[in-house]
Amino acid sequence: MKKNLILFIIIISTSTALFAHEWDNYPVPANAGTGKVWELQENQSDDFNYIYQPVSGPATIGDKWTNYYHNSWTGPTPTIWRYNHVYTADGQLKIKTSRPTGSTSTYTGCITSKQRVIYPVYVESYVKLANSVMASDVWMLSPDETQEIDICEAYGGDRVGNEWFAQRLHLSHHVFIRSPFTDWQPTDGGSWYVNGTTWRNDFHRIGVYWIDPWNLEYYVDGVKVRTRSGVNEIDPLNYLGGTGLNKELDIIINMEDQTWRANQGLTPTLAELANEDNNTFKVEWIRIYKPIINNTAVKMVNDITIQLYPNPSKDFVQVKSDKIIKQVVFCQLNGAVVKSEMVNNSTKNISVKEMNSGLYLLKIESEDGNWTIKKLVKE
Repeated sequence: MKKNLILFIIIISTSTALFAHEWDNYPVPANAGTGKVWELQENQSDDFNYIYQPVSGPATIGDKWTNYYHNSWTGPTPTIWRYNHVYTADGQLKIKTSRPTGSTSTYTGCITSKQRVIYPVYVESYVKLANSVMASDVWMLSPDETQEIDICEAYGGDRVGNEWFAQRLHLSHHVFIRSPFTDWQPTDGGSWYVNGTTWRNDFHRIGVYWIDPWNLEYYVDGVKVRTRSGVNEIDPLNYLGGTGLNKELDIIINMEDQTWRANQGLTPTLAELANEDNNTFKVEWIRIYKPIINNTAVKMVNDITIQLYPNPSKDFVQVKSDKIIKQVVFCQLNGAVVKSEMVNNSTKNISVKEMNSGLYLLKIESEDGNWTIKKLVKE
């Protein structure tokens, strides 16, 4: 009986360990906001603790990723993304690099999340840069490729001439006009983060808190190192027509032999590529969190008048109050947050086109920090 009890304890302990996350020892460094807590998005976060072997065609990785870019583009010249350059091993996602004999192209890999993210959201990756002049990337991009947020973009190689880049992480975002193609991104010194670390030597946590269309916070190893806020720092040339970073984004993980660097000779040599491990980008995990209302701590009140029109709603809903509304949070009946909108006004028209039909709870925060709940039917 005692042996059976010991065996039972071992099984329970092992099961508990199996369901733990590798990132559990790292609290989310960003502030979720007054009366809120962070909720892990299990269906999007990934520790890559499974086997995925290289394949020669399209495939799904761990039920969460598509093995390729989010459209048919093969990558910036001289990059060519190849299915068989992506795999998992040692509990890590690995993206390797090679070059066919006699070719000037550089083969590497790219994966795209099967589900998109929308603000407010915290996305953090735990990565080890390739010891390569190529880019090791974790980034987010809208399907129409007009809005981009870069979580990790870095060039970790120990090549002579790459020393400046090897000491820096590029923490930035882009806004685009596709035709004629026009790109704006910050050029301030803070967009190249440096603290004396040679980033290729170890794993590092790099994350971004996409608070709303006009506010971004960047975190490195749990420390906030950069913020971008307001029109002048997000879209000063109005490429997005006043919307800010407001679109759903795909999460993309890849390597790139980027054109602007290759044209300067910063492309891997055959001798460098002979060391496959040096030219492999490794991702231990990526985690996604949404801030949700802490129902154990938030005071719910009904002393404000809230009107929803139309209700049921198909394309948009107008939220109107006799007080200033700080924000509106759309939740499923199980409490899961679907979307969140900052308001800071007494009236707000909010698009619900992208939401599935059904019944939703709207948790509405007034300027004094109190909350009220309304029901909304989405047609």
